[in-house]
Formats: sequence, C-alpha cells, structure tokens
Amino acid sequence: MIYLATIGSGSIVDLFLDAVEKTEGICCTAVYSRTEERAKEFAKKHGAGSWYSDLDAMLNDKTIDFIYVASPNSLHYDYVKRALTAGKHVICEKPFVGSFKEAEELVRLAGERGLYLFEAITILHMPNYKVVKEWLREIGPVRLVHYNYSQYSSRYDSYLSGKVTNVFDPGYAGGALMDINVYNLHVIADLFGLPETASYFANRGFNGVDCSGTAVLQYDGFVCTCMGAKDCNGKNTGLIEGEKGYILVEEAGNLCGNVKLCLRNGETKRAEYDRNVNRMTYEVEDFVRVYEAGDREACGRWQEESLNVMRILDQLRKNS
Repeated sequence: MIYLATIGSGSIVDLFLDAVEKTEGICCTAVYSRTEERAKEFAKKHGAGSWYSDLDAMLNDKTIDFIYVASPNSLHYDYVKRALTAGKHVICEKPFVGSFKEAEELVRLAGERGLYLFEAITILHMPNYKVVKEWLREIGPVRLVHYNYSQYSSRYDSYLSGKVTNVFDPGYAGGALMDINVYNLHVIADLFGLPETASYFANRGFNGVDCSGTAVLQYDGFVCTCMGAKDCNGKNTGLIEGEKGYILVEEAGNLCGNVKLCLRNGETKRAEYDRNVNRMTYEVEDFVRVYEAGDREACGRWQEESLNVMRILDQLRKNS
C-alpha cells in the first residue's frame, strides 16, 4: 500500500485524489497547504487523517511513502528536491521543472537514493494513446504531425485587466508553452524522440508571457507543429500523417480521446474513449503497478522521456 501526501490544494489535486480514491494500493493520508485552515479543510474534504502547514514536519512523517507535488510550476524543483532528500518517492505534476539542468539533477538524486520519481502526464498512460502507438506502423513514413491544445484560461480576463496570476507570470514558469503546450511536447517526444531543430513563435502579453504560441520541430523526414493557447479556444486535436494514411486524435490536449485510423487503401479503424473514467486514473494505476513490481526500468523510461521534453523546452525558449 502506498501512503500518499499532497503539496497543493487546487482543482488538479482534487482530480488526482479522486483517481487515488478509485485505485487499489494507494491512499491519501496527509495534505500540506501554506495555511493550517486550508490544509485542515482540504484534508477533511478528501478523508486524509493528517494535515500540515509546516512542510518539513510533513516530510519527516515516517508513515508517508509518496509526495504528490502540484504547486505553482516554479516551485516544483524545490519541493521535489526537499521530498527526495527526506527519503520520499515523488509524483510531480507537469511541467516537471523549469529546465533540463534541474530535471537531470532530480533524476540523479532519486537514483542515488533508490527512490521513484514520476512526472504526472495523463496522456502517456491512457488506453487510446497505446492504440495510437500501435497504429503508427500502419501509416508508413511520417511526413507531417500537428497537435493543438487551446483553452481559454479562466484567469485570462483578470490578466487583461492587469492582474497577473501565477499561470500568466513568467517568474512562476507560467505561460502557454509550460502550462498547455507541454502536453503536446510529451506526446511528440515519446513518439519520435528529440528533434533536429526546435523553434517557438509566441504571442506575448504585456508582461512578456506567452499567452499562445506554436512550436515547430524539425525531424529527419518530417515537420511537427505544436500549438498551445491560454488566450483562445480551439479544436484540440492531433494529426499524424504518413505516406500510407493518417491517425486523427479527435480529442487531444490533456487526454487522448477518440482516435481514428484512415489508410489510403480505404481501411479505417476507430477506438472510443470512456468518458466515465477520470483521465488521471490511468497514470495512478500505472504508478502503483510499477512501484509494487519494483519496475525500475519502466520508471527510467518515463524519466528519460521527461528529460527529453525538458531538453526540447530549453531549446524552444532559446529559439523564441
């Protein structure tokens, strides 16, 4: 049994803990928030027996195995490092950290201490994403790839009025690339590895943050575009085009919904997405399975994929 504690109390933590409650082999026993009142309230909401407003006190709790980090993006590195140093396994929300250098350090620290370190990327663990990977061999040499995740932020109107919250603050690693487009990049990095070149073209707000933008990744034989926006809505889809056909992800973004394969010979296939299942359940189940099995190889593969995304992000920010 995994005994989990959380750092953060936003809506993403609610969704994650709902998945935890539906998964065997894991339970939430403690929560941390900066104020005792909020910590106590959040613990009661999710049935956690302990709550903390002192992070060190929680990290010293010997009954806790794993820490789930869902703080503002810029705080991930510090919280993950402190948790690993305290001997805790860690599940960290996306984006992993702020740079490849930070990610590499944390992966090394986890390895040295014999600890599991997972990045929580829902898409890579979803059933239909596995279908997409299987269908890739059927479409022949890939020539074009396009993924879009555009979601008008609930905080964008406040931003337009001059109020800057974390998600629109470059100092907190906010912006469309880190908060939204990172999902697209995880898919591309997992399917195709590192690109030969990567550039980012952004629409920037009054404080320099990228409110939307397009990443262009050049691979050997094909080009990939990844669009992400927090200032407009769009059709969130993925399209992988090959010489023998294409794969359409009808619902992309932070999930892998219905998918369709269309081949030039007229053959088509579909795989439907079960909307009754919390999308985060699949990653939680995978984390529990890998931990219980002692599967360091799977953990290492996921870490290498996370490192590749950080490499790409570093390059995109440099070439923007």
